[in-house]
Amino acid sequence: MKKLVLLLVAILLTGCVEKEIIDDINIEVAVGYDKADDREGYKGTVLFQQFQPDQSVQNVTYSGEGKLRQDLLLDVSKQSSEPVVTGGLKLAIFGPELVKEGIYDLVDSFQRDASIGARLFLATSEGKSGDLLKGEYGTRGNSTYIYNLISHNVEKRDIPKTNLHLAARDFYQKGKDLFLPRLKQAGQNEVEIVGISLFKDDKEVDILPVKKMFFFKLLVDKYSEGNFDVKTSEEARAAIQSIRSKHKIKVSNRHAKINIEIDGIIREYTGKALTPEIIKEVEKTLEDQVERESVKLLKRFQELGIDPLGFGQKMKQQHRKFDFNKWEDEYKQLTFDVKCDVVISETGVIE
Repeated sequence: MKKLVLLLVAILLTGCVEKEIIDDINIEVAVGYDKADDREGYKGTVLFQQFQPDQSVQNVTYSGEGKLRQDLLLDVSKQSSEPVVTGGLKLAIFGPELVKEGIYDLVDSFQRDASIGARLFLATSEGKSGDLLKGEYGTRGNSTYIYNLISHNVEKRDIPKTNLHLAARDFYQKGKDLFLPRLKQAGQNEVEIVGISLFKDDKEVDILPVKKMFFFKLLVDKYSEGNFDVKTSEEARAAIQSIRSKHKIKVSNRHAKINIEIDGIIREYTGKALTPEIIKEVEKTLEDQVERESVKLLKRFQELGIDPLGFGQKMKQQHRKFDFNKWEDEYKQLTFDVKCDVVISETGVIE
């Protein structure tokens, strides 16, 4: 009897669910936002992927304008022969003019949309985001190509961990500023990462170049599998791979102390012999470089009035009646001490 009742309930519940056949809908997989031509509102480009009988993927884009994100979706729906669904959105890109004016409203609307997952990647673009989405990248569709590009650079290269959940957290809490990967259309068939956009509140104020990204990730995130080349005094180079890192930050009395630990493996060396003395030199050279470049970055952030490391948030956790208005002046006076400890745990054959 109980089994019969459960079966009837399952049938009734199934009848209440709105069915959508994947071939009868357009699933939004990526979206790009730029400033509208009339300077008010947004010009958006929505990317869909249509799967062909031969298993290839066709990229299809629609464009629209509006002052709200929903205006764009309504505009695109008028052009689409099938209902538009946002549940598959994996990527949102913001154009260069838009990020300078602020992207809070858009990020907030993503956060409030229950159909959008927290793992959505947010990024900025060097040129118009709409143009970037209209290329032809790879064989699995533009959204998958760009998503995987960001994903593997987070896991194994120099982009700190990023997604909608982390971006929204940085928006809503005081004492830590947002940063997003910056993309560039390198050709009709290629996209590349060209830096990291640094934000003050919801506006881009600076762009961190590629050559500084390694040091930035050491400060704000950790490596689980990174790579970096070190030049020794004898003009040889050592390729350090499988880098693992972690850091600790302590802030007190207008002074920030940051300890960075790096563990790596030398996979390649262009000199004559990789002796224990050379290994020590590589370790010391990398330690000095990390300490020097990290302090430069910290002072640069201080001059811009941005706090991507979250010093303000750490101070708030230490003081019950913390005053962020006073902190803005105190942050300008903050001094930095960065100490790096590098250990080469494996080198292959040592002569």
